[in-house]
Order: sequence, then structure tokens, then C-alpha cells
Amino acid sequence: MRRRLSTIEQLIDGNITCVVAIEGAVTPERLRAALAWLQRKHPALRMLIGGAGNRRYYELDAAGEIPLRVVERGPRASPVDGRRMQEIDAEVTTAFGNGLPPLRVVWLAPADGEPGGESELLVTAPHRVCDGMSMLTIIRELLQALHSDPAPEPYPAITTADIIGSADRRGRWKRRLAATLVNLLIALVPPSRRALRNRELHLEWAAGRALSSSLVQRCRSEGVSIHAALLLVLREALQSALGEDGPDWIECPVDARRGRLSALRRDALFFGGGSFRVDARTAPGGDFWADARAMSAEIRAKVEQDVADIPARYQLCEMIRPPSPGRIRSIVRLGDALSRNGNWNRFSFSNLGNIVLSEATDPVRVRRFTLHVHSFATRVLGFMAFSLHGRLHFVYTGDQRCLAPERADALGRALVAALQRHVGEQERSATGTADPVSPRG
Repeated sequence: MRRRLSTIEQLIDGNITCVVAIEGAVTPERLRAALAWLQRKHPALRMLIGGAGNRRYYELDAAGEIPLRVVERGPRASPVDGRRMQEIDAEVTTAFGNGLPPLRVVWLAPADGEPGGESELLVTAPHRVCDGMSMLTIIRELLQALHSDPAPEPYPAITTADIIGSADRRGRWKRRLAATLVNLLIALVPPSRRALRNRELHLEWAAGRALSSSLVQRCRSEGVSIHAALLLVLREALQSALGEDGPDWIECPVDARRGRLSALRRDALFFGGGSFRVDARTAPGGDFWADARAMSAEIRAKVEQDVADIPARYQLCEMIRPPSPGRIRSIVRLGDALSRNGNWNRFSFSNLGNIVLSEATDPVRVRRFTLHVHSFATRVLGFMAFSLHGRLHFVYTGDQRCLAPERADALGRALVAALQRHVGEQERSATGTADPVSPRG
């Protein structure tokens, strides 16, 4: 059975690679069994993609087994090891070809003589199948299946049509008119044959446990969400580090699971939900925590409204004809010319929250985690935040046409400095180490 990719799925053309350092006894045989378990549970992992350009389709329940590649690490592999970085770069920048399952895994295995030592998993999926929260589900379930064998709970495949459901029909004519205008404008864009050269830089900062704990405690005592506080810190950093070259908006994805959309179970794999945005140019007020309380209220209202608007917005998107790859290239170059940062003056901020991928008593435990993103179409620019083992991490991914490496580094350092200043942690308890992916043309 085949179905055409929706307009949104056509446009989300990129990869997400999760890098997970683990400790414990792992074998290729057990990894393959765990991947087979994942594939039995999730219909998205049993699809094959076919076609080309804007005429791509999914073939359901047709995929072979998920590919696993085993690479032996050196005995003293480090987070900045050259071979390791080459493997990460290759995974995140290699497109999923036709006839391949939408997930692949590389195991950077311990060198001989290190049984049960630290190793790493590189888990890659196309963004049109999995968002960040979906990737966390895959990692968590993959690690659990390495040491247990629960019965999988399959669920029906989820499509954009399921999300649209019974969208409010009262505004349908307005959406049809808007889509007609967009289609006319797209038709006027001349296609480009010249390939895009998307080259992302990956940088990461980790706050110390004292600073991370202070943030949680202070937000709790002030009655504000951590996301609100981090948004204010990011806005201040953008203004101080980039000045007039900074973005107009900060855009935050919204996880449509957690009971917000009935079509999505909490553990379902899907490409995303909605998003809300806040003004990136509002000047800081006199009281940071008063601003944070106002931002918390703003976020609650915007998330509620965004979730309510998702079905109609998806319906509007499906009324738009997917631009050809050539027209997408032209639109991206138009953004390069008209915006200050190559991303239509927007900056994304994704908060994955406090992630728990393994328990202390599990035979296979997570030591470190990060993720890399590559887009084959639009420019990527933003931060992803998450907390792991009591430490807050900020992962920057940005196309080098958006921000030069030195400005991206200054932005990350400004963010950590603002966090220290407002949380009240005086000690220098954050690192500013960079872990760059080698850019590819």
C-alpha cells in the first residue's frame, strides 16, 4: 500500500542524528534484536520511501531490517576524536535513499579487550519521520530492548490526515483562498538548478550541576517555567551578542503529544506538531523574574492556541502544492538575500526537558547524549536544550551562512553568562567547549 507524502513531509527534508555514549555489555546480535523489536512496534519504521522530487511516496509495511553498522573505536576514543567526528558527519549528512528503512544505526564499539566498556550509538532518522521527541522515544526503547524483551504494543500508522481530522469547517474558505495565493506566488518563483551548500556548525555548552540545580530551584520558588526563564536568557544573549543582526523572532516547537492531540500517543513516532514564537527584540525589564512570570503566562496561552490551531494549519498546508526542489532552492536563496541571518530573521529554540534514557540499575546505562541536525533544504539556526544527569546542556546548530563560527561561539557564551547572572550562581560552573561537526559542501 502506498500513500503520497504530505506537503509538510515533502518540505521537512533533513536528518537528525542522536549520539549516545553507553556503558555496559552490548553485542551486535542483541542490537539487531532490539532494532527488530522497535520496527515491530512503530509503523513509521516499517515504511519505505520512493519516488523523487515533489512526487515522493511511502510504501507501508515494506521495509527490510533496520541497517546496523559496527565500527571499532580506538582504545582512547574521546568526544573530539577525528574518526568519531567523521562517522557523525557522514551519518547526519547522508540522505535516506529510496528503498531503505527510515532509521539506521552505527555502533562505535569498544576496541578489543574492552568488553562492557564505553561505546557509542549513532541513531539517525529523517526529520520527515521523527522529531526530537520521537528520537528520544527510539533511544529509550532501544536501550530497554537491549536487556529486556517486553511484548511490543503496535499502533496504526499516523498520517497528516489523522491530525487534520475534523478541522473547523467555518474557516475552510479562507484557508482555500490563502493556499491559492501561496500557490500563485510559488509558481512565479523561477527554479534553480544550482545545489544548495548547507554547512552546519555544531557547538555545545554544559552548565555545571550547581548552576543547573539553582535554575530548577529558583524557577520553582518564583513560580515560573524553566522554558520561560531560558527564553528570556536566550533573548538577552541574542541581543547582546548579535545586536542589530539578531533575529526578530524566537520560534519554539510544541510537542503535540501528552494528550494534546488525540491522534498522537505519548510514544508515537511523528515528525512534529506546532510551534509558537515570541518577540526576540523586546528589551529586558527591570525585574527578570517578573518578566519570567509574564513569559510563563504568554507561553501557556500560546501553546493552548497553537494546539487548537494545528488541525486547521495542517489542512492549509495540504492545500498548498509542494514546491519543486528547484523552487525550494530559489526560495532559500531569496531568504539568504532578504534576511539578516539567512533564516528569515527567525531563531529556533527547542527544549527537550529533563531526559531519562536509562536507569542507574540498568545493565546498559547512558553516560552522555547529544544530537546533530542537518537540512538538505532550508537553513538551520537555533539552540536545543536538555537536562541529563542533573546538568543543563545547550546544543547550537546553525548553518554557517547564518552565523560565522566566532559569532556562534560568542552567542553561546553570552547565553551561559546571562544564565549565571540571573540565577544568582556566581561560580564559573559552566564549560564552553565546542564539539564541531566537520562541515560538508
